[in-house]
Parts: sequence; structure tokens; C-alpha cells
Amino acid sequence: MKNNIYDLLNDANINLDEYKKEDFNDIERKALKKNIRKSIKKSNKQSATRKVIAAAAIVAVLAGMSIGNTRAYAISKINLFSESISSFLGIERNLEDYNTVINKSVMDNGVTVKLNEVVLDNNELLISTNISSDRILKDYEIWHGEMNLYINNKKVKFTGESGGSKNIDNYTTQQVAEYDLDSIKDMDLSGYLNVKIIFSEMAENYQDDINGTWKFEFTTNGDRLKIDTKTVNFDYEFDIENGEKYILEKYTDNALGQKLYGKIINNSINNETYNILLKGYDDLGNKVEFDLSRGRKEWFVLKYENVLCGNLNEKASKLMLTPYAVRMPEQSGKAPSSDEYKKVGDEFTINIK
Repeated sequence: MKNNIYDLLNDANINLDEYKKEDFNDIERKALKKNIRKSIKKSNKQSATRKVIAAAAIVAVLAGMSIGNTRAYAISKINLFSESISSFLGIERNLEDYNTVINKSVMDNGVTVKLNEVVLDNNELLISTNISSDRILKDYEIWHGEMNLYINNKKVKFTGESGGSKNIDNYTTQQVAEYDLDSIKDMDLSGYLNVKIIFSEMAENYQDDINGTWKFEFTTNGDRLKIDTKTVNFDYEFDIENGEKYILEKYTDNALGQKLYGKIINNSINNETYNILLKGYDDLGNKVEFDLSRGRKEWFVLKYENVLCGNLNEKASKLMLTPYAVRMPEQSGKAPSSDEYKKVGDEFTINIK
């Protein structure tokens, strides 16, 4: 996987006009889901899966929403095997001290959802699920679920979502979704939390949505990973060609990997959408890359690319990074390739020890 996420989408036609608005009504949500499904073309199984993961990540970053009625199947099959969240994300660190293992399955309307495990990372909740039915998935098909989340009986409004999906057999899709919980800043996420997850719609590409109720309730702890998260505060800013100013504020490192957090000062007079990428190396000479994970008009999160660069060397003490940006196309068509990114700032250094 030498190319960044946009290279994986070179053959995918995605209508990004649908993703400029911050809020979507029911008609727009239907159109968005339709466009996502159309973006996935027939190909070999591996490349199709990679395109689905990439498309899901881009749509989540730009739209800040999840995707997810009437078609039933016979008794559903569920694959009990699933990769751990750390393995799925290409992270070598052990999450046993931080995750909550659920391993519960619920079936409705011929579709079975198995909730594997969850991890709460400060204001981000990672959820691993298996979704399956008796219907055989074609190479370009993959299951999606639309979810509502409640923490301590308060409904959480998602402000961002990213993650990936892949088929683990002919019937089953495993998904690891990362939900941003910034909308509940006034809620105390420390200690033990009562969590309720309700899936209300299931969909597979090119097929009708399936209505149902797949409900899970459990308790998790919000302190475990927070205690072992290292934070480095710093200040670095750069401008992109549409007039927006990006300000990087902090670096975090924990068992789920490394992230960079920042805010955006929007001086732009247009609605152009950009992707941000930080590329460079550590003080040991290893390649380092942070790609856009999620964001809105006021803030963004960049995540270290474990799959592309391998896990960050634990002996590294400094990161030397340079910001790059690319404008996303306004109409459907091929996504930008890696050589279309333009340098938008000077190299800077983060002391991570």
C-alpha cells in the first residue's frame, strides 16, 4: 500500500457536491448513500475492499455522518471470527487493558449484527461490528449500518466519523468505526459509563435498506486509555490557497496510535474542500505520515498512517513534518493522486519524548 487514501479511489466516481453542507435532510441522506454505492465498481476483492474503506473515510470526514428499508432474508449466518481493533487498524500495541469486549449477536429481518468490542479514547469511540445475512456478498458489496448512540441515557450527536470495512467471508462484513463525541463536551466521560447502541438500518451496496432494531447495552470505562495517553502541546500554523488558516495545537500518543489535533480559521469566500497531509520522517530516518482522519469547518484531526508507514518507532524522539494540501474535485470524477498534493508550509519539528 504505497499510495495514500486518494490513490485508492482513482477508479471510483464520487459526487462530492453532495458533501459540502454540514447538515443533511432525509432526501440528501438518501442521495449520499446512493452516491457511495455507485462509487464502488467491480474489481478483484482486495482492491474493492480498499476502495470501500477509503470512500467511507472521505465521506465521513467531509460530511460528518454515518451511512447506513425494506428487504428481509432467511435465517442469518454470522461469522464469529473477527480481527481485534488493533489488528484491524494495523497497530501492534495490545489493547486488552483498554477495550470492552462484548461478543453479543442480535438478529432482525434476516440480518445479524455482532458487537465485538469497543474502545473509548477520550472523545472518540471505536466500535467493531460484524454484519451478515444469508445473502452472498459480491466482490464490490459490503454491509453498512446506521447507528444511534446513547451514553448515560443521553443521545450523542455525531460530529465526525471515520474508519474502515472489509468482508471476512462471503456473508460477513467487519467494520471498525471511529465516532467523534465532541458534541457532548459538557458530559463527564470519566469512570464507568452506561452505553447503548441501536442500529436501525442495514444496507449493502446496490441493494435496498433493511429496517430493524439491533440493540446493545453495556458498561465501559472512560479512564483507562486517557490515563495512558501522552500529550505534547505545540503551535504551528500554515495557510492553504483558499485563505483558510490551519493551526496545529497538540500531538497525542496512546495504545490506539498517534494523532495531531488542530483548528481552522476560515477566511475562505468559497466552499472548496481540501484534504491535508503531513509527510516527513523521525529522527531515526523512518518515514512518517499523518493523513486527515476527520474534521469540520472549525477543527480537524490527523492520524498517523500505520498501514502505510508501519508502526511509529518507540525509540523516536522527534518528528520532522511538512504540510501538504490538495483541493477535492467539485464534481464527480477521479480523486486526486498523491503527486497532486502541494506543499503549503515549511518543515517543522515536534519533540515527542
